[in-house]
Amino acid sequence: MKTLFRILIVLFSLAIVYYYTSDSTSELKPLEGPNLKSTVIPKTEIPDGFEDALPRPEAGVSTYINQESNILLKEFGEPNRIDQSAYGYEWWIYNHDSNSFAMFGVDHGKITQVYIAGENMDATPYKIGQTLDEIYRMTIVNPEISVKIGENIYIFSLTEYDMHTRILVKFDGVFAQLYIDQFTDTLIGIRFINSETLIKHRPYEMTFVGDLIPTLNLNSYVLQQSNEGYSRQLFDIVNVFRKKERVTALQWDVDASIVAMEHSEEMYMENYLSHDSPKFGSLKDRLESHSVSYNEAGENLATAYYDAIEAAHGWFNSEDHRQLILNDDFTHVGSGVFINYYTQIFLNK
Repeated sequence: MKTLFRILIVLFSLAIVYYYTSDSTSELKPLEGPNLKSTVIPKTEIPDGFEDALPRPEAGVSTYINQESNILLKEFGEPNRIDQSAYGYEWWIYNHDSNSFAMFGVDHGKITQVYIAGENMDATPYKIGQTLDEIYRMTIVNPEISVKIGENIYIFSLTEYDMHTRILVKFDGVFAQLYIDQFTDTLIGIRFINSETLIKHRPYEMTFVGDLIPTLNLNSYVLQQSNEGYSRQLFDIVNVFRKKERVTALQWDVDASIVAMEHSEEMYMENYLSHDSPKFGSLKDRLESHSVSYNEAGENLATAYYDAIEAAHGWFNSEDHRQLILNDDFTHVGSGVFINYYTQIFLNK
């Protein structure tokens, strides 16, 4: 009997040690986006010839580009949320239903872009869920796309990866960025955008003749607002991805979002990209420092994406990060963005 009692004491002690020393967190290799290696190269000679633009769609959300924002209020009502961007425009967010999820970029009362990921939104001439083969059959896809604004000429060069995951298509007066799920070869998001905003974003390697459109110098308040907006957009888009795959939507976790925001800011300020903070330790350490309770945790990191849309699609096209996004065990999520550093923490609570 005494022997059995001693064995039970030893087992109990081991269980206590395991509880306090085991790490129930998942840490994946951070994702570095395409903008990390993209270059902007000035040229002195005007290139010969330009690719033909496709006729502009006469229906669908692309027709809102360059219209006054009042039309959105008439046709969609008040947005669920308005976010500031790092480029000076606002994002009008319509997120009441994942099947009709849409974000409209509004700059001084003019619609400059629209991003949709919901299957019920009219993406003419495309359709969410359309296959990559269908897109290639109906669209002339060029590895180089030119943009002319006044006397200035800009040429984007797409990599082989871009040609399969983030295609750029030129229409009369508007451009389309097609976000392809490389694991299913289907269209899962699309952004229609005007030429000025596309040049501000510089989403691909770019050469130009003339002048660049200057970037804004944001004050600390606007920067904070854009960081918070991008954090919320990560939450929205990841839940659209989950619902599309019939996975339960995540709940927003305030404390985990604070941990994520602090980590993104530290990575930017200290110029590193890692789950392990030189000052605050691992994900487990950082969560414990803020008294975040959880059963299991995972973290996605990214940098060199120019906005939350690009970062979310980058994660979803990376197998390990995608698995974390679609893990049905997770119930809550916290998102934190600082400039171009993105952190998202998933929790089972």
